[in-house]
Amino acid sequence: MTDFDFWKRQYQDTWGRSSQRETDIAEYLAHESGACIVPVGLGAGSTTFLPGPASSHGASKGDADLMVKGTDIYLEVTGPLVQSVDHNQGLWVRPDKVENARQNMQSKETWVVHHLPKGDLIRVILLGEEFFQALKAGDFSIVSPRIRGNQEQYYEIPATHRCVQPCNALLERLGRK
Repeated sequence: MTDFDFWKRQYQDTWGRSSQRETDIAEYLAHESGACIVPVGLGAGSTTFLPGPASSHGASKGDADLMVKGTDIYLEVTGPLVQSVDHNQGLWVRPDKVENARQNMQSKETWVVHHLPKGDLIRVILLGEEFFQALKAGDFSIVSPRIRGNQEQYYEIPATHRCVQPCNALLERLGRK
């Protein structure tokens, strides 16, 4: 039997900080672009425990956190919640987030919005054709760190990879004010 709540329980004590980060990112992007950005992902912008699989809540596994209202642009907010990660280290993205973006490429434009607390740095990655070509070419490795006593998996995107852009790339796409 699959325990759909295992990872939720593992990270439940970080939801407040994660939720605040999503809210802060949405407000910053809205302020800079004039776009209306709303939470749409399972539990995005909330600390409410939602048991069971995403599908039991009308969502899909790996759905993005935010949506730009009136567009097909979706934003996955991620990044470490600790100050110790340096801007030269690779950006980690969960495989289910990448797979969700791949499956929905025809109807959704998905951006990873990676926030690094050290230096308050925001970088973005468009999960589009260029990203998936680089993935297929083997530009990104799978890392399996042990976090909170559990083995996890992420794609590691080198900080200097051409797919990693400054936040301005997303702001330009949103029609920066």
